[in-house]
Amino acid sequence: MPRRPALLLPALAVNVIIASGTFLVAKRTLAEFPPLTLALLRFLLAAGSLWPLTRLLLRGRRIERADRPRILLLGLLAVPLNQGLFLVGMQWASASHAALLYALTPAFAILFLALGGGPPPGARQAVGIALAFAGVLALMLQRGLHFDRHSLAGDAVILVAVVAWALYLVAGRTVTRRYDPLLVTTESLLAGTALYLPIGIVAIRGFDPRSISVAGWVGLLYLAWLTSAVNYVIWFWGLRHLKPGTVALLTNVQPVVTAAMAWAFLREPLPAGFALSSALVLGGVWIAQPRQAPEEGPAG
Repeated sequence: MPRRPALLLPALAVNVIIASGTFLVAKRTLAEFPPLTLALLRFLLAAGSLWPLTRLLLRGRRIERADRPRILLLGLLAVPLNQGLFLVGMQWASASHAALLYALTPAFAILFLALGGGPPPGARQAVGIALAFAGVLALMLQRGLHFDRHSLAGDAVILVAVVAWALYLVAGRTVTRRYDPLLVTTESLLAGTALYLPIGIVAIRGFDPRSISVAGWVGLLYLAWLTSAVNYVIWFWGLRHLKPGTVALLTNVQPVVTAAMAWAFLREPLPAGFALSSALVLGGVWIAQPRQAPEEGPAG
């Protein structure tokens, strides 16, 4: 493994802060943008920024024709199903709940790997996965007991987005072994944006950009450039020098950071059961984490 750069851990700390802030920024930005319109603009800006960066850093490298169907599948999972549903769900879900749900990504990835013919979870992993899902069940039940239908619907949509993200990571493992992960991410984002265009073009009808405040435009740029561009670069840089399990454990700090930021900046109250749900999910994910864990990516 290459010698660890001195700035790697500070960069990963920045990665956690950006990813944790994504949930807050999305919540604030959705107050001005319709979710499907915001998704279209975010995808276009992110793809437009990553494409020239990839061409600069990985000159001459291309995805072979035989692998393009897999790239198309990855684009469908990553863009309309993961990022698109994330923005739809964030209309109603709280920032802290969404961050906690995304912490389930490694648990889902372990399950999907087993279903795809990989090794079944061992006893320790099974216990960890069960604890993590118990934490999410407690979270969802609390929403239901409070009869907050919109928030419960938001959590459910976010959960589907998390499933799509885990499927993306599992489906992309073979491709990223043959190509640079940055190339796979960029090509997948371009393919997913193309698939989303028909929805986005319909959604953007009647959209008046003059109604958006400066804060709204800044939020869009944050989601497109920091979350979808800068954070991916930091993420893959980390994977070059650290074990995936180590990086994944660092990103599991996100729910705690997001909850604290949501309380401080959005005045988002933390329900009494949130601490128990967080302990179950994060503890379960930590227990289930294998030595070479399925990679968990940045949120949204």
